[in-house]
Amino acid sequence: MKRKFLRVVLFAALFASIIINMPFKDKNNTKIFTLPGLPRPIAKTPIAIISAGQSTDSYIIHDISNQLMLRSFFMPQARDTDLKEVNTIVFVIGYSSLGMKLQNISYEEEIERIDKLLEKAKNDDLKVLTIVMGGEQLDNRTEQMIRLIGPGTDYFIGLRKSSKESILIELTKDEDIPLTLVDKVNDIIEPFASAFR
Repeated sequence: MKRKFLRVVLFAALFASIIINMPFKDKNNTKIFTLPGLPRPIAKTPIAIISAGQSTDSYIIHDISNQLMLRSFFMPQARDTDLKEVNTIVFVIGYSSLGMKLQNISYEEEIERIDKLLEKAKNDDLKVLTIVMGGEQLDNRTEQMIRLIGPGTDYFIGLRKSSKESILIELTKDEDIPLTLVDKVNDIIEPFASAFR
């Protein structure tokens, strides 16, 4: 009797574990991992945290990486030649005209830099995580960067109910890329960690 009961309990626990860790498909047929993120790690350290658009959002991801004690290099303006001992690129997308001006970079130069980084990732088989938090609301340059980086991404994390949510859903649907949408910036910690542990 005890054995039968134990089997039922084990089966129920296994079934619940599978259901919790499976992605569900939303009405757009997009994989959206809700809690806590990816069911298994897909990336390895060391990480290069790179800004795409030069917003200050990359500083937040650098802090999150430090909290999680992940070995990372904070390289907002990194070029493909800077990535020597890196296994994962984390792009933090957000166009900032002020950030671009402070770095003395044109939009075209930023796009060219990102292109070369994506090519490096592809050639060296590096994992790419992409995080989208903000950017200037009325500027379509953030959207262009999302569309540029999207097809080369292994995992997207974005904010739910942001102006970029629909673009992320559209891209991940077509490319079959896992996507986690969170309610607020602090909620990025769990899905970000799930990519590595």
